[in-house]
Amino acid sequence: MWPFTKRVEVEDEPLLRERVQMIADRLEDVEDGIAHVQRRFTRLQQQVTRWAREYDEELDQEPDDEILDQINERRQHG
Repeated sequence: MWPFTKRVEVEDEPLLRERVQMIADRLEDVEDGIAHVQRRFTRLQQQVTRWAREYDEELDQEPDDEILDQINERRQHG
């Protein structure tokens, strides 16, 4: 098996340049898409972090639940 590729003929050079340009354009599109997804992912991470902090703050506050008050009262009075 021959390990070398066939040399491109001079007359195929414009076609080769066109193909290389198409591949380069597609590569740029893929890179732009990846950058967009990374930006969206970062925003989603930030939003989830905000929601988690708000949720944690709500858990830290005393509950105003009447049922919990009744349970605690019954525990104290036995």
